[in-house]
Amino acid sequence: MKKKDHIIATCTDYTHDTLGIVHHDGIAVFVKNLIVGEEAEIEIIKVLKNYCVGRIVRLIKTSPEREEPICPVYKQCGGCSLMHMSQEGQQAFKTNRVKETLHKIGHCDAPVNDCLMDLPPYHYRNKVQVPFGMNKGRLVSGFYRARTNEIIDHDFCMIQNEFSNTVTKRVKELFERYSITPYDKEKKQGMIKHVLTRYGTHTDEGMLVFITYTKKIPHLKNIVRILVEEFPQIKTVIQNINTRHDNVILGDQEIILYGDGVIHDTLLGNTYTISLKSFYQINPRQVEVLYAKAIAYAHFQKEDIVIDAYCGIGTIALSLASQVKEVYGVEVVPQAIEDAKKNALANGITNAYFTCDDAGDYMVKCAKEGKHIDVVMVDPPRKGCSELFLSQLVTLSPDRIVYISCNVSTQARDIDILQQHGYQVEEVTPVDMFPQTNHVETVVLMSRVEGK
Repeated sequence: MKKKDHIIATCTDYTHDTLGIVHHDGIAVFVKNLIVGEEAEIEIIKVLKNYCVGRIVRLIKTSPEREEPICPVYKQCGGCSLMHMSQEGQQAFKTNRVKETLHKIGHCDAPVNDCLMDLPPYHYRNKVQVPFGMNKGRLVSGFYRARTNEIIDHDFCMIQNEFSNTVTKRVKELFERYSITPYDKEKKQGMIKHVLTRYGTHTDEGMLVFITYTKKIPHLKNIVRILVEEFPQIKTVIQNINTRHDNVILGDQEIILYGDGVIHDTLLGNTYTISLKSFYQINPRQVEVLYAKAIAYAHFQKEDIVIDAYCGIGTIALSLASQVKEVYGVEVVPQAIEDAKKNALANGITNAYFTCDDAGDYMVKCAKEGKHIDVVMVDPPRKGCSELFLSQLVTLSPDRIVYISCNVSTQARDIDILQQHGYQVEEVTPVDMFPQTNHVETVVLMSRVEGK
């Protein structure tokens, strides 16, 4: 096949990032926004060594799962990838993706429940970071076009919370009024890089963060005054200064411009203090579904001793503390551990203990001490667990492991290792934490096999 060739083919499968797969003359062609079962005329737009990339010219046969995206910039923006698909279609895609990944990488065929969906699947993100730039002499903000640095100018995102949409749009207007220039990566000049917002869904508390290249921003005090007056939900405003020239969003220096630098939210009956760099789950509705499922999987007993690895600000540990004797949280980010301790104190929880350490190193210490652990809850970053962590987890030999992951590929890799060392998967439940995208959260129950 050559570039600009036209073919007619039927979609038979998806890539992991939701591109439709068709085959022509024995060659796989990946096509954006094509649904399994659909037949289409496709133009080849890229030819690579082992596959081609195509685009839909016209649909010949349409899937009953196809829906018209309600976002006007859906086709240009890289923020969502499944808005052309019904909720039933998205559920099937995410459930099958988990099944196939666990089978191929984890060599695991345990029961996988249907993905628990979030309805309605909009306005769920409680943390939003919006880049700013210039286009033809005009200030623009929005998400990037997929795999580019081009900002698709758009003021109302269907998956962001409405507080963030409204506040960011108003910030943009004020930047235009006061001639606040965006950072130019090529020229290495300008003032503003991103505007970040965090929102407490249950408390109606908002955080506003200006991520700037320069420390001095003209009229910033006046801009803050206007915003705080117009939006009483704003409880704190922070300037984060980032002088780097790479893609890292947050810098090391922070200046609190208003409030005390934190907001609060509630989760499963507990109140949490959230700082700028605290890890807190993006979807407040579905995180309660996720944690409730994880806690149910653990089958806690009153005398159980639990480790919550990669604990963040303590949300899992504090949610389960009332059901067990002791829970130990470990996290490598110092600010998160400070927040976790404060959260335990604020909620009157006295049997949760938090340590700032690498999760693997902490497990080594527990193993050397011969510590008895009944259950380990683990919710690592996308890269999964370290080899050190897994080896010491096996040494500690807890009865049950509940493994939560936002990346089923690395989770499957780790599961395969644990299966080789005496554990088996009992049950799996995917949770739709990120509607309209290809991402899926997965909670897995593993138990130790007697005699292994």
